[in-house]
Amino acid sequence: MTQRQLYRSPPIFGREDELRAIEESLTDSSGVGILIEGDVGMGKTRLGREVHRRRGGKESWLHADRVLSETPFGVFGMIVDLDAPGGLIGRVIAAVTGGAQIPAVFVDDAHYLDEHSVRMLSQLAADGTIKLVAMTRHSAVGEFWPFADLVDEQMLAQMVLGPLTTNDMRAAVEYSFGGIAAQGVLDIVDFHSRRNPGKLLELLEYCRRQNRLLMRKGVLVLDGLDIDFDVRARDFARIDLDQYSTEEKEALELVVMAGEIDIDLMLTAGLGSAADRLVDVDELRIVGGTSRVYIAREHHASETIRYSAPIGRSRRWYGMVRDYPDNPSRRSRMLRTEWALGCGAAVDEQQVVDAAMTAIETGEWHRALRIMADVPIARLAAPDLYELACLYCNVGQVALGLDLLAHSLHKACCPGLVVTAAVLWANRQVTHRSVALEVADFTAALDRIAAGEIDCSDDESCHQNETNRDQETTRRFSAEGLDDATARTVLQTIWSAASSDKPPDADLLRSHAFDTSLPHVYRMGAALICASRDLEQGRARKAHEVLALVKRELPAVGMGSMVLRVLEARVLMELGDLDAARRSLQLPQTSDIAHIAAHSGTSDIMAAEVSLLEGDLDHSLRLARAGVEALSHWNQSSLLVPALGVAQYIATLSGESDIAEDFDAEFAQLESSGLHVESRRALVFTLISRWLRTSDPESEKQLRHLLEDADREQEFGLSAQIRSLLFRHLGEVDVAEMRRLSTLGEGRAFQLLGTVGEALWSKDAAALLRFAETQRASAPDIAARCVQLARERLNHRGSAPLSRGSYDLSVELTEREREICGFLVKGKSNAEIAVLLGAAVRTVEGHAYRLYRKLGVTRRHQVAEAVARLNIEALGTAKQETDRS
Repeated sequence: MTQRQLYRSPPIFGREDELRAIEESLTDSSGVGILIEGDVGMGKTRLGREVHRRRGGKESWLHADRVLSETPFGVFGMIVDLDAPGGLIGRVIAAVTGGAQIPAVFVDDAHYLDEHSVRMLSQLAADGTIKLVAMTRHSAVGEFWPFADLVDEQMLAQMVLGPLTTNDMRAAVEYSFGGIAAQGVLDIVDFHSRRNPGKLLELLEYCRRQNRLLMRKGVLVLDGLDIDFDVRARDFARIDLDQYSTEEKEALELVVMAGEIDIDLMLTAGLGSAADRLVDVDELRIVGGTSRVYIAREHHASETIRYSAPIGRSRRWYGMVRDYPDNPSRRSRMLRTEWALGCGAAVDEQQVVDAAMTAIETGEWHRALRIMADVPIARLAAPDLYELACLYCNVGQVALGLDLLAHSLHKACCPGLVVTAAVLWANRQVTHRSVALEVADFTAALDRIAAGEIDCSDDESCHQNETNRDQETTRRFSAEGLDDATARTVLQTIWSAASSDKPPDADLLRSHAFDTSLPHVYRMGAALICASRDLEQGRARKAHEVLALVKRELPAVGMGSMVLRVLEARVLMELGDLDAARRSLQLPQTSDIAHIAAHSGTSDIMAAEVSLLEGDLDHSLRLARAGVEALSHWNQSSLLVPALGVAQYIATLSGESDIAEDFDAEFAQLESSGLHVESRRALVFTLISRWLRTSDPESEKQLRHLLEDADREQEFGLSAQIRSLLFRHLGEVDVAEMRRLSTLGEGRAFQLLGTVGEALWSKDAAALLRFAETQRASAPDIAARCVQLARERLNHRGSAPLSRGSYDLSVELTEREREICGFLVKGKSNAEIAVLLGAAVRTVEGHAYRLYRKLGVTRRHQVAEAVARLNIEALGTAKQETDRS
């Protein structure tokens, strides 16, 4: 069956309970049926049709509409002749009751029923002559609510359909396209459909037909530059405006187009009453002090208006708003500038540039690209060129972004801008060479400034107090008191941070992060590197402190905000607050497809780590695959390095060797230089994954050298990570080192080492088994290790024998895992097992690895011992199959 055919008949996602309730209402002797309520697109008709089909499809299906609502008994016009003389009521009753004992009558759009039809259907239902399934909207026409009496008397059940859950929406997207949906895809589909099933399926059909979602290695990702998708998707929201009068629509459009409208101006336009009605329903709000204005509640319908308001009317309105003597906010000025460009009104070029900069800073990247489309780059000042360069880098157009960055550097008139540009370049150009720029260009720019070839006083856009922009924004590019010598020192620090051979001094970076005389972008970069180093050293709370500084004092937009989200989630995970880690991954409110798409990879990869800690490997692997593909698509190399390390480890734990090897190959191809986040942590995961998959002695050698380096450099976070992985997967135990390390940092690895080390040192088998119980659901391999140590090492050292009881941990295996376990005990190879089971060898390898993980072993010859130790019985059918073979 083709994908198109599959899509044309999708399942009813997330409505299984509702279908069951409808069917039960028709068999329940205490009721007469059910009233199904919901907004347009919520699936009322779809549910009714499905129940109607399941019951044979022969019962009456009535469909009311606006025209028929003016005719007595109009809804029955399709089944009886309304104009025939006499006996109309009798003919109607005979038609709907049919030959069945108590038939069901289905009524779609029941809010359009005329009063005669409602009375007849209500009476027939109340008398027990029929069962009734009625479907109606929330906002019933003229406050009319059909069958209210039956509901009030609790004869007619009531069901209110709400939006789909996020998981049901994910299922719909992935069913339609056959891949794993990245978080960015889910975010943008959620925004435009609001998880309304009707809008969702319509949007997905459009996306599938026009190839609006990109498939990369089985993962659906967003192309954030697809403005056609963005505009088309907004059309699905227009139905929400149908409930308003013409005047209310005009008032809403006026506020959305202008950003804000003074109350007196709204009265002048003759729309004051309409605007007040919109305030009552929370479409508009009134804010401000002495000057009171209407603002729109931002949502998808408001955004639709911006693209659908007629140009002729919007041009007249623009003239009226432009000439009104108000003092609009910065965001409102941006919206009015975009409005002017859209309707062809004259607008000053600097006003256009300022509007674009505002859009960039608020994460509305598509809007910034649209606004800047017709502005000649040659006339842009150095700070504006930098912002545009940053924007193109953020939307994945790195080559164009670096070219604009070179133009910005050639025009740079202050050391602060040179330093700021260097941070962007080091973050995006990991090879340290490009067509546009190389290291020497930044020093040359400082030389030109020092020689007086470019004077900062010539460019007003660099002045903190002589610009139309907010002071907070301007300080990102220039820093008062930043002299030439300091700027050159900072540049050397940036090159050192981007080099894997000579990392910068941690204390120097921390002092730079708190130095208010330095540019904000550089301070933010220094703070994020400090937080990453703190995590490597096992100082999660200190990392949390420096990240709090970033969030409190520094602007975090573009790549900075993405790195910040990753590190904040990591810190919270180390501190054990997984719920807070999830919350930190939530995007700020935005409707911009480019902004959502750029953050997609970070959301997925960190959510994968959370799922890994919770023991949900299948979900974790799906998220990891989505995260890697999104980061790769958006050229976010500094975040791709740690993502690949974690993803490879998750794939290895899941027994997906092919996927793990693909991640490993991509990891090996990445440049070692650049401002990578937690690159050594990623290397640890990579080495342990290779070792587990291949028993490669070189991987083991590199991992142990990395452990020695971490101990020598007092990178205790890395040391704890390595030792916990060696214990978890290889059973290595060094009690003295475990106890020593556990006191030198904070986080999950330190807790594991401390608990196991103390229990072994004190010969406390009960404590070890209690810890195993806490790990049983999320890390069964760790639990198995602890049980093995309690039963063997502690008993051998003289502790009391363990009895099967409250501390017993039986290992739960699936039927297939038990079957494979039996084959392994009999000495069968993976290839032989694959033949016996009729499965692929890779499939058997995956099952075998998951089995190893549960048993706490790493090699096949250890399986028999583990089976005996943990009192697991291999599945009888496996033994029978083995005997027959």
